[in-house]
Amino acid sequence: MHRPTSDELRIILAPPCEAPPGRAAVGAPARARADRPDPIQIDEAARTVSIDGRQLNVPRLEFDLLAHLVLHPQRAFTRQQLMDAVWPDCQSSARTVDVHIARLRRRLGPRRRKSISTVFGIGYKYLPMP
Repeated sequence: MHRPTSDELRIILAPPCEAPPGRAAVGAPARARADRPDPIQIDEAARTVSIDGRQLNVPRLEFDLLAHLVLHPQRAFTRQQLMDAVWPDCQSSARTVDVHIARLRRRLGPRRRKSISTVFGIGYKYLPMP
């Protein structure tokens, strides 16, 4: 049997802790939400957006932006990262993203507008809401 010396490090892997009811365990948001579908559903093939089962008409640029955010939940993107990922050929200012985010928030309505969160000093991220 090997006994560790003082310069060796032992790593013990343990299963993640269970979160209290109503809260996701750190590092496991997807598993915590697996039992509840996201209220904002994106069908990339059909290019449709449904919110709480209701189809929403979204222009092409806003659809692309919303789809990118929803498909990468909890991840903060800079304006430039969003421009590069969503509209790589666009030559306008990265502030264009702000205009489209404002329009998307209006389209999402009062219950869902907060799902697109501003990350101050960075840009935006999508926060799935129950």
